[in-house]
Amino acid sequence: MKSLFLPVLIVLVSGPLACGPSAAVQDALHGPQPAVRAEPAGAAGETGRFLGLSGALTLSVETADGVIEVRLAEIDTPVPEAASAQLGLWLEGEEVSLIYSGLRRDRYDRALAQVRTNGLRDGRRDEQLSGDDGGAGPSDWLQYRLLEAGLARVMTHADNHAHATDLLAVEARARSQGVGLWGDPANRIRDSHPDALAQDVGSAQIVSGRVLDAVQLDSGRIYLNFGSDYRTDFTVRIDAEDAEAFSEAGLSPDTLEGRRVRVRGWLSDENGPMMTLDHPARLEVLDETSDPVIAR
Repeated sequence: MKSLFLPVLIVLVSGPLACGPSAAVQDALHGPQPAVRAEPAGAAGETGRFLGLSGALTLSVETADGVIEVRLAEIDTPVPEAASAQLGLWLEGEEVSLIYSGLRRDRYDRALAQVRTNGLRDGRRDEQLSGDDGGAGPSDWLQYRLLEAGLARVMTHADNHAHATDLLAVEARARSQGVGLWGDPANRIRDSHPDALAQDVGSAQIVSGRVLDAVQLDSGRIYLNFGSDYRTDFTVRIDAEDAEAFSEAGLSPDTLEGRRVRVRGWLSDENGPMMTLDHPARLEVLDETSDPVIAR
């Protein structure tokens, strides 16, 4: 059952969000955020030749131990055809390297990794990868370049979120410039109004708004309410087993109440539009002057 009262909006910070929201809270309160990391961090994984795409963000890679499927970690895309077309251009004839910083295989036995293109690292730069920064960015980091081009958005998971800070910063820059998917109103950040969100139930979205009421029940479950009627308004739910991680990240109910936030995840219908969050990197606290919102 939802807890009563005010609406909560979850918004991605316009600057980088750290691996956990504690940094997001600090950024919202103290302003400037750290520079984007120049390259993905983690354990070196397989290296191999790109063979093709088996999904919009899934690569087939021939390694020394055979062909593996590689799902680009920590992102998704609402424009799969455009993303796959660009990846095909970038990766033709390339060798790629995997970097692991979380769960290494999903239930489909796909590798979950950050991916770099080795040819570009060796100096063979592709004009299509140079980007608006004149090539100063990590042009061989695929997740970075997809976000920079507006061909993907950040979507971390509880077992894969190490690069949230850096990737959210890149996404925010593309969003502010209206690049790629962000130039289409269909893909913009949603307002928390329940009537507008009703049409998005059953899809992954980013929602922004103000938390009017934040309550933790005796069971440990947390509800963030974005409207005065919990039976119909947008609500974010954090289950008891995940609540401690939010508290440790500085995102307890008393910290969030009254704050502007941005959240991302799957929208379901339970007493109005609802989004369940299982780790802090999907919630960012905004200051009052952050990029104002949104599309209804």
